[in-house]
Amino acid sequence: MPEKETPVKKEAKKAEVKDQPKEPIDEGKSIPVDMAPDSDSSIKLSGLMGTKIGMTQTIMNDGQIIPTTIIKLGPCLALEKKTKNDKTSLKIGYLDAKPRSLNKSKLSYLAKLNVKPIKYIKEFDLLNPEVEISPGTEIKVDMFQPGDVTDITSKSKGKGFSGVIKRHNFAGMKHTHGTPQNQRSGGSVGSCAYPGRIWKGQKMPGRYGGGTSTTQGLKVLKVNLNENIIFIKGAVPGSNGSIVYVNHTRKG
Repeated sequence: MPEKETPVKKEAKKAEVKDQPKEPIDEGKSIPVDMAPDSDSSIKLSGLMGTKIGMTQTIMNDGQIIPTTIIKLGPCLALEKKTKNDKTSLKIGYLDAKPRSLNKSKLSYLAKLNVKPIKYIKEFDLLNPEVEISPGTEIKVDMFQPGDVTDITSKSKGKGFSGVIKRHNFAGMKHTHGTPQNQRSGGSVGSCAYPGRIWKGQKMPGRYGGGTSTTQGLKVLKVNLNENIIFIKGAVPGSNGSIVYVNHTRKG
């Protein structure tokens, strides 16, 4: 019969495992992807990429209730610094991606920089061109402070084919006796012998939403550095989970 392991023998086996020499670490090896460089708060960009989480409300000290949008901003990875026409910019990446979901050109570009696969890449202005940046450096939400004014760009919600009242806020015709059943129509397009065609840019029914939209002058209420979350006063274009670009406002 096999000999039973006593508690003393079990402790002896554990001690043997602890005493085994560990594999030496080769300092010449490249740093794995999971061990990317730490974040650098000295990098100042004109904006950052993030994901819209949803909306909530903020109760101020005076009891005022303000509609608030929550955005998970970053962390983004610094990729490449570029200079063109005396203007310095920085390419950054956001959201991890599976290699099979990227094309060969993007994979080869990221491999050349020794950076893990990234889904979204965008270029922002670098406000302090003298700073040294290594590829893979994390950029977090600490570049924004409460009280900053931002311009936020995203893809707006698509509402399908819509008429002129919903799309362009037309008033429609009078709902009185004698008006035919076309109160919500666009009416005349104002074209006769001259120019004999529809003016370019005429407001007519068509696809509503689903395009790039920017909302300006949105104030930062609060910043959560631990979770990389920023709280924006008001509504932001796009549905929950969509990619947003938060920029410092260009209007002083």
